[in-house]
Amino acid sequence: MSAALAPLGDGDRLLMFTFENVQYALPIAWVVEVAEKDRVTSVPSLALPVGGVMNWHGEALPLVATELLLGRDRDEAGATPFGAATTVGYAQEQILVVSAKPGSTARMGMPVDRVVGLVDGEGVAARQVAAELVVERRPVEGCIVHVLDPGALVARAEEIIESSAY
Repeated sequence: MSAALAPLGDGDRLLMFTFENVQYALPIAWVVEVAEKDRVTSVPSLALPVGGVMNWHGEALPLVATELLLGRDRDEAGATPFGAATTVGYAQEQILVVSAKPGSTARMGMPVDRVVGLVDGEGVAARQVAAELVVERRPVEGCIVHVLDPGALVARAEEIIESSAY
């Protein structure tokens, strides 16, 4: 039984980025901002390799380790500590600030290695029941790009934070 499909956002543009030499994309309508990395502060009851908060325009922006958001095991997340107490990851200089739905306020931050740019997103759809994070794989300039469902990404971030509290 397959779930009905619905558009991810405005449908025209995807923001493409890399993480650990893999290309991903998110509908631009769900990206509030590409922010520069700032100091990450630990949150009581949340291990820093899992997440923390960053000052984003005077607000506390929750950050979740990208490798966990993309489905890696929690043990693997410790391989690139989320902060080494002061920064997000080691190499990530940019944070994608993602909303819970197009046009809404920021919900979470996701560290990325590099923002590549915008690509055509026409025809991209997401499942109404957020079960799969990657909703499409498409070739762009000779590379396979994994198009992510931002709703599923935000839901996964919330699950990670809730289940990681110690």
